[in-house]
Amino acid sequence: MLARLLLFLPWLLVLSGCGQVITKPTPTPLTLAPMATPTQPVPSPSPTPSPTSTPIPATPAPTATPTPEPTPIIHTLRPGDTLIGLARTYGVTVQSIQEANGITDPRRLLVGQQIIIPTDPEARLDAGEPTPAPTPPPVHIAPLTFSEQVDGLWAFGEVMLAGAEPLEGVVIQVDLLDAQGAIIASAQAPLLQDLLLPQERAGFVVRFLPYPPKFDGYQTRILRAQAAHVPFYHRDFTIRNVLIQDAGEAIYTITGEVVNTGADVAYDVHVIVTLLDAEGRVVGLREAATTPAELPPGETALFSAALLPLREPIADYRLLAEGHRRLTPDE
Repeated sequence: MLARLLLFLPWLLVLSGCGQVITKPTPTPLTLAPMATPTQPVPSPSPTPSPTSTPIPATPAPTATPTPEPTPIIHTLRPGDTLIGLARTYGVTVQSIQEANGITDPRRLLVGQQIIIPTDPEARLDAGEPTPAPTPPPVHIAPLTFSEQVDGLWAFGEVMLAGAEPLEGVVIQVDLLDAQGAIIASAQAPLLQDLLLPQERAGFVVRFLPYPPKFDGYQTRILRAQAAHVPFYHRDFTIRNVLIQDAGEAIYTITGEVVNTGADVAYDVHVIVTLLDAEGRVVGLREAATTPAELPPGETALFSAALLPLREPIADYRLLAEGHRRLTPDE
């Protein structure tokens, strides 16, 4: 009986449970939130920064470009060169050449010496004004005497300074002309003496070499001349005991003494001997150094010269003693 009861007990439990209807809750379907499909992220635009005022860098002051120094010209002195001639050739002032080279005495310049020609603007002649044509110096040139020799054609002459300003560095040019007046040959030569004083006469001799063709005339002119630096010269001399002798074969010798009558020592003392014919033309010219060439005040030196005149007879002669003196710093 008990076993049968135990057999039906599970069903009783089921039946007693059936007295109450238990409604199983309807499961609410779970709605899943849709999963977002991953997409590439769209980059957000970077915020554009508001433009700020960029300071303009200060313009640096222009650096001054150093002005290059003008390159000077170097001129090598040739025979006949003078400061005036160089100044005219290069368009600068005589003073600028003297200052650039420390020249206090133009007569101490030597052939072959190098001279600085300044090119700075201060040295130039005033470009705003036309440079006047140089006025020929008031120097008269006497008629020439020609002589045909185996070593060339020689022309002797002399000049006379009509102006009041002493000159130095005087150079004469002689042009030979054909029948039509055209120049067929030219030659230049300086005066034998260095200093030319007012109303003074001075001789020169020009040689044409090679021998020029036949000529029908000639013309002369002063090629160069400049104002003399008179303190550089010594002219205080007395010439005495002069003796002229015919040495034969148309050669004449002239001897004598030179006395320094000045207060300074004279250097490079020499005597210019000029022979003249009856017409006053130069027919002989020679420079003779004295012995000794340095002459203290009051002292005496000897000179001797041999000349072969272009023609005879000799009507007159002229002697001139000349030397130099040392300049003081103020001269």
